[in-house]
Amino acid sequence: SSGINAEYGVAQTKEEPLDSNLKTLMSLNAEFGERMVATRRKNEELLKRQIAKLSADNTSFHKEIDVMHSAMSDLHKRYDRAREIINHMRTREDELEEKIRGYLSDLNTAEENTRMVKEECEEKLEAANSKVEMTSVEYEKEKVLMEAQIKRLELESKSWHSKFLDKESSERELIAICDSLMGVKEKEMEES
Repeated sequence: SSGINAEYGVAQTKEEPLDSNLKTLMSLNAEFGERMVATRRKNEELLKRQIAKLSADNTSFHKEIDVMHSAMSDLHKRYDRAREIINHMRTREDELEEKIRGYLSDLNTAEENTRMVKEECEEKLEAANSKVEMTSVEYEKEKVLMEAQIKRLELESKSWHSKFLDKESSERELIAICDSLMGVKEKEMEES
């Protein structure tokens, strides 16, 4: 109390009456109460403004949190969609790789079949060429034989032709001789 009295300029002396001190004390108490009420009002106003500001900030934060929540929700949906697309693409990639492996296997089989057919065709072509060559050689032999036979037949024909001509001339000669003999005989018969 002596500290409060000293703070507000109240000096306690023995000469001053107690009433006067009481009045001063009451006056100081009233003044102190008014100051306390004013300070309290100021503090309440300050607290109300801070509460209003905090309330506005809180509302703003709630809005921002709602926006962030909405953005996170959209992001999560996009992430889920992207994951779904990636999984679909992986599945599609696996399917394509499987098809590629199948196509490569089919291609290898087709190449093997083509190689076998090619080898078979080459073998048949070689056999056919060999046969053609043999046939050509046989044809040439036959041609030579036929030409030789034709030549022989021509020679025989010429020989027969010349023999025929020789016979024909011999026959003519014989006929002429016979005719002349018959003529001589006829003459002799006429004369006798």
